[in-house]
Amino acid sequence: MKFTYLGTAAAEGFPAIFCNCKFCNRARQIGGKNIRTRSQALINDDLLLDIPSDTYAHSLNFDVRLDKIKYLLITHSHSDHFSPNEFLMRGSCFAHNMESKKLNVFSGNHVYSEYQKIVCSGMEQEVYDNILFNIVKPFETYQAGRYSVIPLPARHQSGTDAFIYVISEEKKSVLYAHDTGYFYPEVFDFLKTNKIYFDLISMDCTNIDIPISDQGSHMGLENVARATELLRCMGVINSKTKKYINHFSHNANPTHDRLTALAQKIGYDVAFDGLTVEV
Repeated sequence: MKFTYLGTAAAEGFPAIFCNCKFCNRARQIGGKNIRTRSQALINDDLLLDIPSDTYAHSLNFDVRLDKIKYLLITHSHSDHFSPNEFLMRGSCFAHNMESKKLNVFSGNHVYSEYQKIVCSGMEQEVYDNILFNIVKPFETYQAGRYSVIPLPARHQSGTDAFIYVISEEKKSVLYAHDTGYFYPEVFDFLKTNKIYFDLISMDCTNIDIPISDQGSHMGLENVARATELLRCMGVINSKTKKYINHFSHNANPTHDRLTALAQKIGYDVAFDGLTVEV
């Protein structure tokens, strides 16, 4: 399994789109891994995680063939993870010779409701017919071709049907945990009961070293460290599991070298735009 981070920032990006703070100005100055777009990830070349407004830029920056995407998992309806206008271009005169004519989307009800607003605004029938929505429920298993997908409830803004996802292909499994605060007890219980072992975990670390309550809608390093220790004690991760923090806010100064030093203290690596991990 090949896992690629296409975007690794929170909603505002880094440097933030309208910001003139010292952190953002530093990122503009040094560039490289410090330039972070809105969060999105790709598994192999056919399963996409979220569809933010930066999706087109990601396809150009990292040579992603979006016409090859067969499956799209959407975490929640916030605009930095779900930009439904992109669907309007998937077919008709806007897209020819697509390798995968049909796109299977997995999401909660709120995402589907937002999508329907776009449909009503003028999506062509040919496009509509080839976008197939699967409304998912937490803790149930869904099949997306060769992938097994389990949505788990995220601790995020109420009313958004926010999920984190367990994605498995053959004997490899990843946990994609964005956007979420500290996991609900029932999420830990489910993972322990089902003995799901993860080869890779990607953990929300929006706040970095800014303290945030376990009841908050994101995590920082301290929350991640405690969640990781519990996962280790449960036996769902071990020393071979690849561990990455991701989804960073400009308010916490997510320059790459600084993040790397902080993440090493809790045994994590740092995601950056374009990073590919062999799982």
